Amino acid sequence: MRSQFDQYGIYGEMSVAIDQTGLVIDLSSSSSLFELAEKHLRLREINQAVAAFSTAETLGFDPDACSGGRWICHMLEGNFELAWQESDGIAERGRPDPHRFWNGRPLDGNRVLLRCLHGLGDTLQFVRYAPLIRARASCLTIEAQPDLKALIAASNLADHVITWGESEPGWDQQVEVMELPRIFRTTLPSIPNDVPYIKVPLEPAEPRNRSGKLRAGLVWTSSNYNQARSIPLDAIEPLFSIPGIEFFSFQAGKDRSRAPEFGLVDLCDESDLVTVARRVHEMDVIITVDTMMAHLAG
Repeated sequence: MRSQFDQYGIYGEMSVAIDQTGLVIDLSSSSSLFELAEKHLRLREINQAVAAFSTAETLGFDPDACSGGRWICHMLEGNFELAWQESDGIAERGRPDPHRFWNGRPLDGNRVLLRCLHGLGDTLQFVRYAPLIRARASCLTIEAQPDLKALIAASNLADHVITWGESEPGWDQQVEVMELPRIFRTTLPSIPNDVPYIKVPLEPAEPRNRSGKLRAGLVWTSSNYNQARSIPLDAIEPLFSIPGIEFFSFQAGKDRSRAPEFGLVDLCDESDLVTVARRVHEMDVIITVDTMMAHLAG
């Protein structure tokens, strides 16, 4: 075990190490090893992180947490199959998870209910798998978040689209949208890449005068889930003076009202994401800190 941690310098026969930042690591403690693994992961020291997660598990730390840590490591390196093996182990251990619905059986010939229980950006990212489900299933119903129901329905991705609390058509299997990459054992070459993921009819889009400039859509504030992504609008104001670029705001929420202060054309319609999608597809580029807008752009 100690050979994995030679860089920390073990003192005599003590199972204690000190790293270059002064972090004291008890090499006989599963929780200390897990903390060390997370530190390696934050620093993107992947091999060290995998080793520390595995050692922590050997010493008795929560196996699902250790598998989850290794899962992230494998994903960061593009080793998808190793990540799916970690997911398989978590599923086999059977700990209840409110976001795990798939029972491991093939979807072929089944009526499938696809539940969307994570964030809006997560749904738009992974709903790209819907055509793969429809190619196998006899019927696909998507249960989307209320804000996304009309947009998903307009995209013709499913036989039925409902939202939370509405009556469900009959189904044989239910899965959660973020389970789909594992269900299809996705690899780097097999990631669905038909972009944009969300396709809506463009002909009803509001006509706009073309200035000949590059059209850039902008979202500078993220949701409350992760405010660290947000950028002060004042900090990017110098971009607005670059010649040949016309900026449009797709900012939602409380910061939406700031767009006119900086001469940004407000194209956000928080009550109609179908219209927003059409306007997004009129842009040449989208600059965004919010994942929903990134995946809406494809």
